[in-house]
Amino acid sequence: IESCLTDLRIDGRSKLEHRPYTITNRSTHTKTSQSATAPAFILSNGSSRIHLPGSTTDVVCSVKADLVHPSPSKPNQGILELNVDLSLCGGGGTLEASAAGGAQKRRRQQREEESQITSLLQRLILPHAVNHESLVVWPGKYVWRLSIDVMVLRCDGCVLDASSIAIREALQNTKLPKVQAVMEKGNDDANNGGSASKNDLLVDGDHHKAVSPCGAEDCPLVITVSVLSSPPSATDAVTSTTGSKRYKSIAIIDARTEEEACASTRVCVTVDTNGMVCGVHTLGGGGAGMEEEGEQGGAGGSSMPISMLGEVVTTASMAAKSLYTKLDRDRQVVKDVSSTDNDCGYGYLLKNHFLIQ
Repeated sequence: IESCLTDLRIDGRSKLEHRPYTITNRSTHTKTSQSATAPAFILSNGSSRIHLPGSTTDVVCSVKADLVHPSPSKPNQGILELNVDLSLCGGGGTLEASAAGGAQKRRRQQREEESQITSLLQRLILPHAVNHESLVVWPGKYVWRLSIDVMVLRCDGCVLDASSIAIREALQNTKLPKVQAVMEKGNDDANNGGSASKNDLLVDGDHHKAVSPCGAEDCPLVITVSVLSSPPSATDAVTSTTGSKRYKSIAIIDARTEEEACASTRVCVTVDTNGMVCGVHTLGGGGAGMEEEGEQGGAGGSSMPISMLGEVVTTASMAAKSLYTKLDRDRQVVKDVSSTDNDCGYGYLLKNHFLIQ
């Protein structure tokens, strides 16, 4: 906490600096990144991988597209589904395996954490991920359903942030095959074949004619701002008009596990490419709350001074702007390099063609 208050964190970063994430996706078979040689998932329409070299963060995301009937309540909108898997992450490993019911307890805690992360991403990301109307193939009859699967292999803090980056990159890499609705007039006569239905869908399996979901480039990111607070020493204690001590606080982004454990509050802010806030959610921190000195009321461990709210939003906005700039710049570099490298990693058997089912 003391090092963060001096704007020098344990890994040398400043309070507004992200860790050097490496992004791998289906279109990034480049010669500048060793990790970019990993092929995409062969049965997915889009995928990405976010990891930190030499660290314990590794998140994989896959997007699968299906043609389905729309929801009766939203017949002119596509469907987005999301699922988060922590089975390989090793979460809950602090419990002793030899304890009675230890495995069941770990699994239950893991499911609860999966449910919480899934629910947060569904509320913070999915409503703004893509243009839902653009996923309509046949109004009232067929729409695209994008099933987003996020698998957290390892994570060293800020799992929501890493997952949001993986989702955004996977959606931008998603390719939807060209689909044309064919509506025939009249009934087919038995003498004329009669096998074709009145209404059909023609799906083109050529990858070159596929398009990305509209609005995927504007998918927002989650910025988790961790508030770390340290009580003032007896010599430099600053008292308010009520006589209570004021805690020293600082807001940092992209916190590691050790920093999250010291945070009194964590605020998840969803920011889009225009710098607009799309959603806010508060998570409890692992550090001691500040309500002990009467600074504020509320639940212990998940509160913060109202004066820090503006700093939290400003911190999230500045961090998001910097992250968007870096992601867009790296994507442009990858696009320029990959234009001269046509190897997709799977040879030529399934290259540039969809698996039509």
